[in-house]
Amino acid sequence: MTDKQPFWSLFSRSTSLRPTLFLGAALGILLPALVLGYMQLTSKLADDVQLRVRAPMQQSADVLSQGMAVAIWNVDRDVAARLMDAVLRNPDVSSITVTNEYQDTFASKQNPQTDTVNLLREEREITYNGTPIGHLLLEFSTARIEHERWNDLFKLACALLAQVTISFIFIWRLFDRRMLRPLQELQQGAQRLARGELEQPLQWQRADEIGQLAQGLDQMRGDLAALLSEREQKNAALQTELAERQRIETALGLSQAKFAAIFNASPVSMSVSRMDEGMTLLDVNAPWVRLFKRERANILGSDNRNMWRSLEERQNALTTLQQTGELSRCTAWLQRGGGQEDILCEIWGKVIKLRDESLLILAYDDITAKQLYEENILALNASLEQRVIERTAELSTALQQLTVTQSELRRSEKMSALGSLVAGIAHELNTPIGNSLTVASTLQHHAEVFANDMDKGMTRSHLNEFVSSTRQGADILMRGLQQAAELVASFKQVAVDQTSEKRRRFSLDDTIKEILLTLGPTLRKTNHTVDCQIAADIQMDSYPGALTQIISNLINNALVHAFVGRENGSVTISAQLHEGGVELTISDDGVGIPAANLNRVFDPFFTTRLGQGGSGLGLNIVYNLAQDILGGSIQASSTEGHGACFTLHLPLVAPDIKAEP
Repeated sequence: MTDKQPFWSLFSRSTSLRPTLFLGAALGILLPALVLGYMQLTSKLADDVQLRVRAPMQQSADVLSQGMAVAIWNVDRDVAARLMDAVLRNPDVSSITVTNEYQDTFASKQNPQTDTVNLLREEREITYNGTPIGHLLLEFSTARIEHERWNDLFKLACALLAQVTISFIFIWRLFDRRMLRPLQELQQGAQRLARGELEQPLQWQRADEIGQLAQGLDQMRGDLAALLSEREQKNAALQTELAERQRIETALGLSQAKFAAIFNASPVSMSVSRMDEGMTLLDVNAPWVRLFKRERANILGSDNRNMWRSLEERQNALTTLQQTGELSRCTAWLQRGGGQEDILCEIWGKVIKLRDESLLILAYDDITAKQLYEENILALNASLEQRVIERTAELSTALQQLTVTQSELRRSEKMSALGSLVAGIAHELNTPIGNSLTVASTLQHHAEVFANDMDKGMTRSHLNEFVSSTRQGADILMRGLQQAAELVASFKQVAVDQTSEKRRRFSLDDTIKEILLTLGPTLRKTNHTVDCQIAADIQMDSYPGALTQIISNLINNALVHAFVGRENGSVTISAQLHEGGVELTISDDGVGIPAANLNRVFDPFFTTRLGQGGSGLGLNIVYNLAQDILGGSIQASSTEGHGACFTLHLPLVAPDIKAEP
């Protein structure tokens, strides 16, 4: 042991008890005295704090609360200061704080020489004639008493150290002569016994307890010498046998654990049987129990003859196992318990040998449903070709009928739109033609009056009046007839476009304005507006009839569906050149389209207002016209509650198409 080792290592590794005994004696004397002294000083500290700090603090608080009541009531800070100075003469007082009823500081003083670490507080409510007028906070320090306690504790420690030193010297001499030296001799003898040096006997001089211990150790030395020789011989044999047994048990336990885990966790129905005539069942897993509807406890230890519907098939399987040691894809009908129907199983098996016993592991796969499916498939295949031919003919007929019906519905939709257009134009023409007729009849009357005046003689003023009224009537008549002519021209162009698929070059802005003009009667029946934002320089070589029907259907769709429950709605039509074509957008600020319906709006016969005027073909016609006639595409986007937007991507030059017959 070197001097660099720590002190605890010295005691843990020392071969002598002397340091431990002496340290124990010293601690046994010193620690109880220190603990008791500390407890006495702590108790004395608590009494001193109560007597010298708390009691004066409470007394001072009572005096100050009564004296400060008059000072606060009279707002006399000098009286308050004198009262606080009188209390601060106590060296344990740290601070005094007085606040009024508004929590403002009325007076406050501190003792700078007092330690502010260990403080005790006392608070009082200041009242005057039973009315709260302020608050007193008084702080006392216990630092002076704490300092006195530590001085007393130091004195006690010094006294105890002197006592322990004197006792230590006396005990040292006594332990060394009567205990430590004899124990060292016994320790040396025990070390020789531990090293196997059993030839040298132990010596003892006194007949005390240590001498008796030495005598017992010497007797044990003789007994150990005899036992060690015998033990060495037996240990060698036992170690050899134990190692072999542990190896066998470990291997067997591992093998059994693996087999049990695989057997029980397998999803395939499995059983373990003896390889005998009865194939006695030794174990089955949970899938086997579920498959055959038999209780595990009832079938263990029994043979499986009653499970096979055909004993001949069982015997054939057993013969195969005895000859080859395995069974593969053996199909047989097996009986289940609980009155359940028999099942057709595909059986796999393997014979294994454990020690002197042959075991059979069988796996069962229920192929009853598979067999039934195969039979049904064979029967179905026999008539499948004829059924395909018949079904193809039915589908061809249905497709032709559907195509004819869809074409008729499209024509009906076109004619319905044209009829609405005619009714609207007729209503619009009524006003300008009626005004023109009124003006014409008025001019006729003025002409008759003028002719009568000429026969009677006419003045220049009458002539000027006739000329002025004639000019005014002619202007009104021209404006009305011009308006009617424009309506007729627009109607003629739109009607021709909408009822034919004639291709021509046109301005997109002018064409859409003509469409909106023809839709004016329909729009004026509502409070909804249509805003057109299209540049005047977009020229298209396409089919204006298809475009007219698309715009009309989208605007009518917005009027029917988008503004339900609203009186003022807005539809915006905008267009811009985009990637060599034109991007035409028709959007509204209506209720929007639910997300669940957004992908179905272009499907034929899909409508949310069935029986309320909706045919479900409007947007489908729009989709087909945009794709098949105009050679473009259309997409719908919407956020429910924030309107819908239909975006058409159309080429400036439409592809050539064949006219419908």
